[in-house]
Amino acid sequence: MTKRIFISTVFMLLTSNLMAQNCDCLDNFNFMVNKVSKNYAGYNDKINLNNKRAFSQLTNNLLSRSKKTTNIDSCYVLLRTWTNYFKDHHLRIQLDWRYREKYPNKLSQLNKQIPKFKNLPPPAKDTLAKEASLKQLNDKTLLIALPSFEWDEKKKIDSIIKKNQVLLSKTPYWIIDLRGNMGGNDLTYSPIIPYLYTNSIAIFPSEYWASEDNIKNYEQQLKDKSVDDEAKKYIADAVALMKKNIGSFINPGGKDTIYVKLDSIYEYPKKVAFLIDRNTASSAESLLLTAKQSKKVTIFGENSYGMLDYANSQYFDIFCTEYNLIIPISRSKRLPRNPIDNIGIKPDILIDNNEKQKINLIRLQLEK
Repeated sequence: MTKRIFISTVFMLLTSNLMAQNCDCLDNFNFMVNKVSKNYAGYNDKINLNNKRAFSQLTNNLLSRSKKTTNIDSCYVLLRTWTNYFKDHHLRIQLDWRYREKYPNKLSQLNKQIPKFKNLPPPAKDTLAKEASLKQLNDKTLLIALPSFEWDEKKKIDSIIKKNQVLLSKTPYWIIDLRGNMGGNDLTYSPIIPYLYTNSIAIFPSEYWASEDNIKNYEQQLKDKSVDDEAKKYIADAVALMKKNIGSFINPGGKDTIYVKLDSIYEYPKKVAFLIDRNTASSAESLLLTAKQSKKVTIFGENSYGMLDYANSQYFDIFCTEYNLIIPISRSKRLPRNPIDNIGIKPDILIDNNEKQKINLIRLQLEK
């Protein structure tokens, strides 16, 4: 009996490995279309009676081309052309990090061949922060740079807040620099929120698309030891609801709007300025939506990127290991009334992109 189980396991591993090495473009194209149509939270919002015919034509055209495409790079361009139809940067095929590391110059070359759904001029030639930091500009103003909300940044941000509690608690003006912050995880910026708080915060939660694959993905996360107990409880509740509602959206919180009230309002800071640009996106925009509700906050710069409506992106195994397939499985309850994708969040005070002294300009505005 043990020998039979061992042989069966080896066979399954070999079969799985062969599938993973399948870089036939047609197979990967069909796999991608199937997974996106079944699991993407925005699929039925984006494909409707008005564009169904044009979308089918595009899909069939790319399908035909995939039969003749044998090169990994060319197939990547083809696959990405299809996902770009949805105009959602959270939905994408991307080249695996190992492939990008092996061929560092390929990605920018290939991306030039992909039809863009959002054309922006280059960002300002500003010197941007490379890591989270806190700097005292003078006795009145702090500059806090938060260039990323990726999960590995959380410890850095927590540490900065903890080490500088005395300074934070007595400095009246803060400038929070979010330029170039393409997001990550909402929990990463959570230590900032109590300092901004002045009144009840309205939060529009996410609702999740219930599908067999999305359930499997979340069940795998429940086995992950790095996921804390609070997150596991939330995921487990979502999975239970999904299983009862396959083929529809579920809302684990049960409310369309959640109001958050904190116990106290900090005396300092008195005023907080956020500096944003066209590359402020995703979780950074989520922070902006919360911050805008504070009486302390003013937003400076230019419109943010606009990449927040569909989120909670999950990785899906695809046949060819040179590719990663990423699909957002949730949508915001802000929709359809208040979309942000490809629009962005408008600043309270616009700063010209060519202004070279943005930080100093904001400092003078705060301190006057």
